[in-house]
Amino acid sequence: MHLVPLYTHLILLTLGNAFLVTLVSVYLNGQGAPAAQIGLVGAAFYLGMLGASFFADKLIQQWGQVRALVLCCLTLVLTAVALTWTSQLPVWLVLRMVAGMAAAVSFVALESWVLGVAPLNRRSSAMARYMLVYYFSYGISQLFIDWIPAGGQTAFWLAAGVCGLALLPLWWMRSPNLDVEAAAEGAGAGKPPRADRALGLAGCLVAGMLLGGLSALMPIQLKQLALGEEVGLYMAWLILCGMAFQLPNGSLADRLGKRAMMAVQTLMVGAGCLLLWEFGGNSMLIPALALVGAGAYTLYPTTMSFACGNMHGRALVRMTQKLMFAYSIGSLTGPVIAGMMLDKFQAGLFLFIILLVAGWALWLLLVRLVLDKPLGDAV
Repeated sequence: MHLVPLYTHLILLTLGNAFLVTLVSVYLNGQGAPAAQIGLVGAAFYLGMLGASFFADKLIQQWGQVRALVLCCLTLVLTAVALTWTSQLPVWLVLRMVAGMAAAVSFVALESWVLGVAPLNRRSSAMARYMLVYYFSYGISQLFIDWIPAGGQTAFWLAAGVCGLALLPLWWMRSPNLDVEAAAEGAGAGKPPRADRALGLAGCLVAGMLLGGLSALMPIQLKQLALGEEVGLYMAWLILCGMAFQLPNGSLADRLGKRAMMAVQTLMVGAGCLLLWEFGGNSMLIPALALVGAGAYTLYPTTMSFACGNMHGRALVRMTQKLMFAYSIGSLTGPVIAGMMLDKFQAGLFLFIILLVAGWALWLLLVRLVLDKPLGDAV
């Protein structure tokens, strides 16, 4: 019960912020912006996340989780409202960058909080519940695209208002004492080998590229498939499938191993995109999106738990920040590359994802064949 205010805050913050991420893409597309420009604006958000990964740890240490989350909420509200004041691309880029910084700090604070207060033998379950709440909220937020006209300012004010409501649960939240946890168990206990941490960081990079491209450009790709009237519904289905696979993924990762689940997720995403590419009609759309969503949205928590091992205290916060850095690099480059490919090819987003997961699958195979052998502390 002590995490109920935290999850309530997460729900409200995700509803507002995730709706705004998709709204920006749909709004710019409605204004006639090219896909490459839409991808650039989407990348600006993740550039802000990348920048925040350099100072999130220090900010959380100085302010504490609760006050850091208050600052993040206020920043997201102000940047959402400011988008209604101008249509200049440079200003939008700056505003989305600042919003990305706020989102990154909030993710580091919340994820390290959830992992830090959970018993070491139940961290996978704790992370699964966290991601379940997050993706449920993300999926529901996409329905707003169909309900609220995206061509005016009302939608931006709605997003700002929901982010503002996320301030209320913070009143009942109390930051965990990371110094006590570190003294009790040792800040470096449970640190996995460097090769495993490197694999986790690489997985977060791939997950960032994958989810960044899907979030920023999947609505545009669906519109190009003549599905413009139901973009919000299909985006919600994509994310809700990822939500539904969270708990089974956590259980299977414990039984089969996290590397095995990374391989399964890669096959699911690749197969789903191949189906979308070859059979873009409605008959295969639902199962194909289910495969893509279930695989793509479970890759990040799997690689994150793999890289963190049994870390705790401030070591856990620092590792979470490093993973956020890798994720942000991927989220920054993914929409830009996918946007360029979408401008050149009708199914450019699907081609981008297929090439991405093919490269990741090859890396997993090389790790299996090579890095499992003793390599010292390289990486």
